[in-house]
Amino acid sequence: MVAQTMDNKKRLKRQYLRAPLRREILFEDDGHIFKAFGSNLSEGGLLLSLMPHLPKINALSLMLDLPMFPDFAALSTERLNNLKFDMLERKIFRLRGRIVRSFEGKSEVDVIMSTNIGMEFVNLAPDLILGLRTFVNQYARNIIFILNLFESHRGNKEEQAALLRNLCRLLGYGQDTKVSLLRQKILHDYQSLESL
Repeated sequence: MVAQTMDNKKRLKRQYLRAPLRREILFEDDGHIFKAFGSNLSEGGLLLSLMPHLPKINALSLMLDLPMFPDFAALSTERLNNLKFDMLERKIFRLRGRIVRSFEGKSEVDVIMSTNIGMEFVNLAPDLILGLRTFVNQYARNIIFILNLFESHRGNKEEQAALLRNLCRLLGYGQDTKVSLLRQKILHDYQSLESL
């Protein structure tokens, strides 16, 4: 028990702040375009999941379509309630990444069945780094805003629940999820922003 508590206090910090992604990612392998699902993103790389297959090469061309979220804290409650995903500006990021997930010690079957691939971005132009950093930082600020909204008990509960659902939906969380479960997911993602 004491060792477990010490481990929690010694959480390792990531090199870069990361944000949950919950977006489809396109990648090229052997002249074909495939879809995967992004689990999380930082300016240093991303975690791909639901990979249709293990790529044949170590370096991949990737394409991400990222929404540019506004600062939720700077918007009125009315604006936040009316904000829809299709209203957000979007940017397309074309990147190169190399696979960094280790498959050492795994059987061929385990490697083939693996659906999660860690990617490290390579040779990023400064504007791409800035764009990724801006996305991740804004996402983190919005998670903190939503957590504070969960903790504030002001106003009508139904109106607050509707606002929370809309903001969580914008960030990619299921819109039919119970508010208490949304809070748990947001809190988990907040705790994972910097920790390994």
